[in-house]
Amino acid sequence: MGEELSGAAGFLEVVYREICTEYAETIYSLQEKNVTDSEALLRQFSEFPEATFKQYLNTEAPVLRKNKNRSNQLRESGNKAYSQKNNASALKLYTDAIRFAPYHLIDDDTSAGYGEELALAFANRSVVLVQLKNYEAALSDIDLAFMAQYPQNLRYKLYERKGRCLQALKQDKLAEEAFNSCLSGIRESTLTEEKKQKLETEIKALIKNLSPSDDKKGKEPEKRKIPQLKRKNKNFPAFSDSVSIQYKESQGRFGVAVRDIPLGELVCLEEPPCFYLHEEMTGVNCSNCFRRHEAPLPSPICTQNVFCSLECQKTGMSGYHLVESKFMDVLFQNGLKKKEWFLALRAVTNKPLEFFTSLQHKLDHQPKYGLEKDDFVYNTEDFLTLYNLVSHTEQWDQKEHAYKAFFALFFVRCLQKSEYFGEKQSCDNKLGPEELMIGKLLIHLMEVATMNSHEIGQLECFGEETSWLLGTTKAVGCALEPTLVLLNHSCDPSLIRLNFGTSTFCFASRFIKKGEEITDSYTLTYDVTPKLERLSTLSKKYKFECNCLACKEEWNTYQLLPKSFNDLVDNQLKLTAQNAGSLGGRVQAIQQLGAKIHRVQQNKDYSGALQIYPDFLKALDGVISPPHQFYVIARRSYSTCLWVLYGNCLRIN
Repeated sequence: MGEELSGAAGFLEVVYREICTEYAETIYSLQEKNVTDSEALLRQFSEFPEATFKQYLNTEAPVLRKNKNRSNQLRESGNKAYSQKNNASALKLYTDAIRFAPYHLIDDDTSAGYGEELALAFANRSVVLVQLKNYEAALSDIDLAFMAQYPQNLRYKLYERKGRCLQALKQDKLAEEAFNSCLSGIRESTLTEEKKQKLETEIKALIKNLSPSDDKKGKEPEKRKIPQLKRKNKNFPAFSDSVSIQYKESQGRFGVAVRDIPLGELVCLEEPPCFYLHEEMTGVNCSNCFRRHEAPLPSPICTQNVFCSLECQKTGMSGYHLVESKFMDVLFQNGLKKKEWFLALRAVTNKPLEFFTSLQHKLDHQPKYGLEKDDFVYNTEDFLTLYNLVSHTEQWDQKEHAYKAFFALFFVRCLQKSEYFGEKQSCDNKLGPEELMIGKLLIHLMEVATMNSHEIGQLECFGEETSWLLGTTKAVGCALEPTLVLLNHSCDPSLIRLNFGTSTFCFASRFIKKGEEITDSYTLTYDVTPKLERLSTLSKKYKFECNCLACKEEWNTYQLLPKSFNDLVDNQLKLTAQNAGSLGGRVQAIQQLGAKIHRVQQNKDYSGALQIYPDFLKALDGVISPPHQFYVIARRSYSTCLWVLYGNCLRIN
């Protein structure tokens, strides 16, 4: 119990310690009998009155509820900040006003909403966005203000703003339509006749300066080029056809290259079926795609979550968010150290109860899942691909099993609060058949998440002029990718992982030979963390001992590696009688290529830099063997170039 609770600061630590103290004899008996069966543990914990969590689940947090007075106060504070030309503060305050504004759904087919406070907050935020020259976001807010039933007598303001945004985007035809709507709105406004005439004259002058006949849809916003797999694996479509998935008792399922794979080839692209945004990023990044947006949309039903678009908002509202929002107040107060366990909850809230009751006869763990039939297609969206990931349940000790059951019971109580079980919900503290089924499923998925989850990250860089090469990746959430996690671990992985939204892209980090195992890294790589620390983490969390080359040969961390051609260790220099005479020229070629990469990256031509790296590594491989600082620097900077081009990136000013 100690390790699970170390660092925890929430109420679950308190409750668990109370139970262990109050019912010490029962807890000790479970340990003595080595009770690890999930159902038995769930039944036992459900009998403890403290494990209803009622005092926490029934506590309301009005400060986190939609509140028109709070929304109005935030909007007024935003107005004050805007008048003081503090656009950053105004933008945040208007966004908070939007989050707290009462939200009434327009209809069942859309997640868009209406309400007086909502409309006014969207309209005010659009003003700041215009000042920041984010015209696309301003246009979105203007349209949302219209949908939210912005006052009819003030709509001319929005039409004028819309016209100016479209004009700035060189969409003159649409700008003309907006300005004409503005003229109609002016006539319906409560302005004095003098003010009406003055404003009409200004708008007509704007229309006169337009060239709608030359409008060719204007300038489209730049869209990032997202790489795609050129040829997919027919059985594992999230992998390219360069990968073969095999099975050995000692290795489980693992990936092997069926052909030579060059540096930078996209090997895996997977959109996870299960993901969860970290607590500290909630209300900042989109809860559905994890991307940061300058002008996010609110949750229609709570104040904690935001979305980057109506599409993401609708996706959340059609599934997990409807369930989770009913216990969001307490969900992040529990003090859970294992953030990946939230993935187990999300895997359940993604689906209705009926989905699991109809599937329970298939919930028999199969370690070779996906390899039994030659024509079987391993589908990421198939829940069974998630369920059949390795869990190492037999290697968890009794105390760990007990704590998992306790925490799974808390999740079940949360689901009860949201009425997830409907008429199947039990009337007392004991769990009914459906609740026990979900509880056992949660325990299994918590084990799966512990062994298989990946972080979802974003590359962050401080300051407009700072090079992306000085940026750092920050975890914003976690996900389960049922295909990617089939790859085994190496402390010197052959792949580079990055994220765009919640999707994961894996590129070859070096030349991978046909027949070589393709590896990922489950923890920090050899150049960052000493061997003993890596082995300790891998043993405690992932239940295995690493025997990769970096571990067997005890490669040093970056600072202790050779840093030039003059401090190489024995046999690291690839020197023969035949190539000795050309060594100086080859070393010079490496230095020239390295300098060229540096120049290209300084000019922010990251795509151009990627084209040079294969020649650099080929030249390096011809002279020395890893490990060496040159290899580490190349992998790190190559990875950063990929993140800048294809990943989640955020500049923080």
